[in-house]
Amino acid sequence: MDLSLILASCFISLVGLPHGALDPVVAYRNGLINDWRSIIQFLVLYTGIVAAVVGLWILAPVLSLIAFLLISSLHFGRDWRTKISLGGFGYGAFILGLPAWTHAQQVSEIFGFLVFGASSAFPLIMLQAAGVLGALLLAFDLRRLSSIRKLELILLAGIAWTLEPLWYFVVYFCAFHSPRHLIAEFRQMRPETRLTAYIVMLTITIATLAIAAVSGSHIERYADRVDMVIYQVLFIGLAALTVPHMCLLEWVGRKHHE
Repeated sequence: MDLSLILASCFISLVGLPHGALDPVVAYRNGLINDWRSIIQFLVLYTGIVAAVVGLWILAPVLSLIAFLLISSLHFGRDWRTKISLGGFGYGAFILGLPAWTHAQQVSEIFGFLVFGASSAFPLIMLQAAGVLGALLLAFDLRRLSSIRKLELILLAGIAWTLEPLWYFVVYFCAFHSPRHLIAEFRQMRPETRLTAYIVMLTITIATLAIAAVSGSHIERYADRVDMVIYQVLFIGLAALTVPHMCLLEWVGRKHHE
């Protein structure tokens, strides 16, 4: 068993996931939740989407992986949606595509786990193309970027070159993406609601970890493939959580622009 993989999974779970655990709070603040009935409806719909994503991934892993890469580019691009054109897509595509160029073989191996042994060649090529497209879009918007934003791109490129793909993702997800989302959400909360938000975030994070633990509770059956199973639980789980999380954020964004 790769202890580095276990440690990376812990970072992603304990530092990265909590920003998504605020989704019920976001839904409440935007009027989607206002009583027990709406809470139940929200949770049923949210978990239903999670289950649907997992089911689709099992049925069509290659297409699901490709869709996840596209959705992730759009989602991570939201970090810079007010800074560059196309809702920040160039940033999301660039930072997601970096490891496909700096450590192509390792990314291909991880993708092989996620598509259950099918060919990972096309998803890899697609991710490399996304990285190139992202770089071109960023070059087009270069004059709009502050020195700090340019420094961030250089820093992430250096991290992608230096670290393995998984640890590059850990650094971006836990040190850049998740903190930005958490800070933005807590700034919009009234002081008296922040304690409730902390409790909700902690409860959902623990529940999510418990579900992941149950999913991997029989991991000893795969003693010779433990790393593969961890990658599958980690990234397919992230995909399943990202889709309803992004749907909620898109709904909130459209609501505010009406």
